[in-house]
Amino acid sequence: MDRVGDAIKSLRGDRSAQWLSDATNELGCRVGRSTISDLENGRRKYIAVHELVMLAAALGTSPAVLLTFGSVPDGELELLPGRTMNGIDAANWLGGDGINRFSPAAQGLPQDHSQTKELIAAARERRRVNSTLIETQLGGLTDYPDPALVPALKDRLSGLVSRIRELGGVIRDGGDDG
Repeated sequence: MDRVGDAIKSLRGDRSAQWLSDATNELGCRVGRSTISDLENGRRKYIAVHELVMLAAALGTSPAVLLTFGSVPDGELELLPGRTMNGIDAANWLGGDGINRFSPAAQGLPQDHSQTKELIAAARERRRVNSTLIETQLGGLTDYPDPALVPALKDRLSGLVSRIRELGGVIRDGGDDG
């Protein structure tokens, strides 16, 4: 928890803990000034998920940055009790990737997260394909796009949407129309 407290203190700079508390309140869920102070000074040894998310948002960063502060890319950190990993592996794991199975931190942990990993990869690819399709249709990708590019992108997008649904992902209506 000292890492999160150090991150909060560093990222808020010369702004007060009250400022940060007020910023979380403006986002919809106040994290109290005393909680922030206790985290920064090491008196509090845990952080609730909603507090982590609110503090990261108010500081203009991600929860992964707070949890891996000072260790990215190659620094070591203890994200699980008694198990260390480098900062970028920890950030990647928090973002949906599996822990490298050859890492000492992974020993004894379940390793079959393939469905979740595939779902996240497909969702990321869907976002990339959709962005490319929009850029192509608006003319931002090239001056003279290949006429076969748009249908190919739409087919790829449709396939990704189908696979995401098979994996149990949530697609809003119209998610495959580009």
